[in-house]
Amino acid sequence: MAELDPVVRIWWIGMSVLGVLNIGLWLWMFRAMRTRSLTKLERAQLILSAIYVAGCVSRSFVLRSDVARFAMFDSWFSTVLVGRSIATVAEVSFAGQWALLLWWLSQRTEQPTARVLSFPIVPLLATAQCCAWYGVLTTNYVGQTVEESLWTTGALVFMTGLFLCRRTAGDRLRPFLTSGLVLCAGYVLFMATIDVPNYYKLWQAKEAAGATYLTLAEGLQDVQNMKITGSYEDWRYPMVWQTLYFSIAVWISLAMAWYPCHLRRTDSASAFPTHGTNSG
Repeated sequence: MAELDPVVRIWWIGMSVLGVLNIGLWLWMFRAMRTRSLTKLERAQLILSAIYVAGCVSRSFVLRSDVARFAMFDSWFSTVLVGRSIATVAEVSFAGQWALLLWWLSQRTEQPTARVLSFPIVPLLATAQCCAWYGVLTTNYVGQTVEESLWTTGALVFMTGLFLCRRTAGDRLRPFLTSGLVLCAGYVLFMATIDVPNYYKLWQAKEAAGATYLTLAEGLQDVQNMKITGSYEDWRYPMVWQTLYFSIAVWISLAMAWYPCHLRRTDSASAFPTHGTNSG
């Protein structure tokens, strides 16, 4: 383990505690949900959430920055190949949760356009993973710039679907949709004003410096080479996005798994008491 700057040490301890908390939250949710008869959609959400939470928790314990090739721990688990593989599986699962939730909401609110919008989400964000791999292997930040732009686009598609669903949602569903719209708006704002511009600047800085990028084959050979560092300057920006990523994003994943089951069980005889849930 690298000699950690005091601020970085406190952050790592906090991220580790957060990881334990998130494991506990998922186990609590699993215990609560398994006592109920789950629909196919609810089981799928639970499984996808488990994958995403597990991926985030593992990455919050062993912190790394893939493109910049640095980590806190000198371990095989800290390598880019391991970290990016875990991230890919977790993030595609997260995208699957978005799509399933939007599909379920479109059924409950009778919004066919929102249902159509649920279909491109997974392909769009799977493409983002390909861009992430390109950036990680070649060390060219154009990959991350396009990746984060695709995530922003995916969020806009999802947000549009939520907005359409809210127009015809009942009183019990509307607060959930409002919360989702607020979170999406915050995410898009962060991505458009901070995250994407940051990667774009890094890309342009390397271009201006005449950087030579690795080929994909060279990148596969190079991914084992990690700088072990605890410097605040190295971790300053990862501290921002990883804190948000391993906290708020995980809690959103849990909410997407929990809410359909919770609402179905507490729903009284309303306009659509079971429509769209048992068919999931």
